[in-house]
Amino acid sequence: MNSRSGFLGTSVWLSGLVVWMGVAVAGCSGIQNEEAGSTDMPRHVELASDGVWALNYTPWYIHTFAITGPKGSGISGGGPNVWPMKQGGRPAGGGAEVCCMSYPRDWQPDLKLTVRWLMDKKRDGKTPGYWYKAENVRIAQYDGKNAGGVWGIFLPGDRVRIMIVDGNHDGGNNANNHPPDDDPYIAQGVLDDEWNRLYRDGGMQ
Repeated sequence: MNSRSGFLGTSVWLSGLVVWMGVAVAGCSGIQNEEAGSTDMPRHVELASDGVWALNYTPWYIHTFAITGPKGSGISGGGPNVWPMKQGGRPAGGGAEVCCMSYPRDWQPDLKLTVRWLMDKKRDGKTPGYWYKAENVRIAQYDGKNAGGVWGIFLPGDRVRIMIVDGNHDGGNNANNHPPDDDPYIAQGVLDDEWNRLYRDGGMQ
């Protein structure tokens, strides 16, 4: 995780680091980090594993984010920190990769994920960021045989889209294209009361 001396409070950085480490270990080691109460997955779904990238179209800094699947699915992962968007509305990010996220090798149309991200909107170097959560996040159809990574795309208005790129640039899986506002795979986020209570401002309470 990048150092932001003079910009982030130490407690916020450590809190994000602890959560990111837990997510990363879960994604790479196969330890389950699933969201209870989500749609159940079919049994014996084969999983693939890829790195995770991020693009940020918002004016806010994102410390880290986590993606979790239904209980018992084995689907989990997390992504890198990412700076606010660049001048002219160009997204920040795309360079840093975090290993890894597990996801179904074959697209599952009924799969719904939970995405959480820690966003700093105050940017005063003192006030901790807040966790946001989007539930029932779906992924556009992809070709698992040609999959090349998982992308978290963060949009204004606390919205997020999760994408698995597969070389199908005309099928909605091109990370270079800004998702249209009517994209059905964009999910609305809200403040996450639970994670803000547990992980904001220095860790668990």
